[in-house]
Amino acid sequence: MLRQGAEVKIFTPRYREGMFDIGRDLDIEEVRFPIPPLFDLYYDMILAKRLVSVAAKWADVLILHDGQPIASSLMRKYSTPCIPFFHNDRWDWDLFGPLRLIAPVYTRPLNAIELRSLRECPIIFANSRSLMNTIHRHESSANIVPITIGVDTDRFYPDWGKDDGFIMMAGRFHPMNNFELGIRAISETPHRLLIAGIIENRYLWYYRRLKEIVSSTSDLCDRVSFKTLTEKALIENYRRCSLFLSPRVFEYLGHAALEPMACGKPVIASETNTPLEDEPPVLVCPNNVARWRETLLDLMDDPIGRRDIGKKSYEFVEQKHSLRMTVAQMLQSITSLLQFRGLKTPAIASKHTVEIFN
Repeated sequence: MLRQGAEVKIFTPRYREGMFDIGRDLDIEEVRFPIPPLFDLYYDMILAKRLVSVAAKWADVLILHDGQPIASSLMRKYSTPCIPFFHNDRWDWDLFGPLRLIAPVYTRPLNAIELRSLRECPIIFANSRSLMNTIHRHESSANIVPITIGVDTDRFYPDWGKDDGFIMMAGRFHPMNNFELGIRAISETPHRLLIAGIIENRYLWYYRRLKEIVSSTSDLCDRVSFKTLTEKALIENYRRCSLFLSPRVFEYLGHAALEPMACGKPVIASETNTPLEDEPPVLVCPNNVARWRETLLDLMDDPIGRRDIGKKSYEFVEQKHSLRMTVAQMLQSITSLLQFRGLKTPAIASKHTVEIFN
């Protein structure tokens, strides 16, 4: 958005140096808040309310990446357009792990608030057509705009001479990423696996489960490593790896797969009931350890094939998943919203946009 001329400020309660490494000055305001309690989803709403109370004094448009259920109430309170941005299916009870049996009861008040927000917000962003359809099943009247997941190809790009012979997975240590399938596929092979992940308190149980799988399997202990990397180190490892695994079962690719593709690396992805959105040049496998193992072994034995798929992957991201395309879609929707509300803004550059990250 900065490149498009919009003035942007980020409000966050947890900032660390280098979190937003975009190579230019960016206004970041840290809004202090207590450590999250047990009920994280409800805490997200409380935290979003606190962040918006500060951000609304400056912003003309608010985009909520967390605390989405209270978007409409915040819009009424502060008379500022508030766009909830959904990145995952919060209604999937499997994401609650051991607590999934009580999840419907735990989330009942949250669902009531969220459904009202889905009805009342003039625009809602979703990170894929698949997620848009999922949300529509819960509230058919919601005005949802699917936003292309964009990769900053100014930073994520290939170094075609690098291939150090190891395999990668990356993303949050979150059950939806299905990392255990990739780990088990590596067993009974000679190859190394690097898992670059982000640990969250609410899914600490899943991280511990993955560590247990590795520690309890003798041939994996010395070949599977878990790391939390800076963005610079992550990009460097993408360029050095030979192959990337994306075993999550979704009908679209996330950042974790698109970023190594932008770095020219082949990706093995999970087969779903319908074709992957935009038909990416990836190798698709069913949810079967033996098939994943066979596919990755074939690729690791074929450097020329890896290079060919990597080139197609790079071109795919450049053409269909660039960050420029993502921002253009968001700004088009925001401009239309402001004009509809009677604010004459032929260009969004004169407005202030805030992204709220919890």
